[in-house]
Amino acid sequence: MNITRDHRAVRNQASIDMASAGAGAPSLKLYTAEGGTFLGQRTLASPCGSITAEGRISLLPAPGNDLVVASGAVGWAVWCDGDGVPVGAGAVTDSAGAGPFKLGGTAGTMVYEGGLVLLSAPALLG
Repeated sequence: MNITRDHRAVRNQASIDMASAGAGAPSLKLYTAEGGTFLGQRTLASPCGSITAEGRISLLPAPGNDLVVASGAVGWAVWCDGDGVPVGAGAVTDSAGAGPFKLGGTAGTMVYEGGLVLLSAPALLG
């Protein structure tokens, strides 16, 4: 089924609203692989995203910085709501890759304990 841009925008706004709910801030949790080792997280703003002209979700990072808690190659991210409940997940790449979540400040996806968790571009989802 093909949906219209307006349908996509409404559906995606509901996802942003759901992810922005909860006691804490929404986040992207970064792992070595699906089900792998936790390396760090990027806290998101609240609301955690906006809708693009195409009706897609553009995630918005919070103004502060987050630190990497363990060194490793990031391969997977889980988008969580303010209670830490997963909303969605997907592959992580560097800024040149095709994954929905892109890391900035690094060639490849290697991160090092104590470094900053930076997104190179807002994730465009939906």
